[in-house]
Amino acid sequence: MAATIYLIRHGETTWNRAGRLQGQADSPLTLKGTRQIEAVADTLRNLLKNQNYVFWASPIGRTQQSASIICDIIGTNYENIKFDDRLKEITLGERDGYSSWQALKDDYPEDMAEREKDPWHYQHPKGESSQMVLERLTPFLEELEVLKGAHVVVSHGVVSKIFRGLYLKLSHAETFALDRPQESFYCLHQGNVEIIEAISKWN
Repeated sequence: MAATIYLIRHGETTWNRAGRLQGQADSPLTLKGTRQIEAVADTLRNLLKNQNYVFWASPIGRTQQSASIICDIIGTNYENIKFDDRLKEITLGERDGYSSWQALKDDYPEDMAEREKDPWHYQHPKGESSQMVLERLTPFLEELEVLKGAHVVVSHGVVSKIFRGLYLKLSHAETFALDRPQESFYCLHQGNVEIIEAISKWN
């Protein structure tokens, strides 16, 4: 595995703070989220010194906003970003933007019981399963490995977990158990995944 991948989740959004389920619906970064991404970008800038890299991002608004901040700090042109639909967050379809998981359990108890039986393959109405996300991420990861070199990838929480699970060849349960931080990011290189803590000047 010759590529080095810096895998970054967008900063905190207003819906993250409220506990709403975003999926492919969208909300803007909070001040905290902006500062998280600034800290990530400051740390990333040092890692990218004297490296050529390709910048990839999900086209959803919160990742565009995060990527724009990163570009300003690491000194790259926003126009150079390759926005790729395969990096979009998993969608809950008709339930994107729902107020909380608990609200889903209260409103759709039978559906949520079905999800509990097989969470990896469960799809909300007009939504995606984790398996479907894995299937769209697989060719993306394969392309990065062919391209080699360094890659900055700005995406989402569930996508980050599935991407790392795919990279490490984890089971479905192991993948679900992974975290999805917004104040740190990951370096994927030579079959290993390292978490990189971002130091904020606001602490």
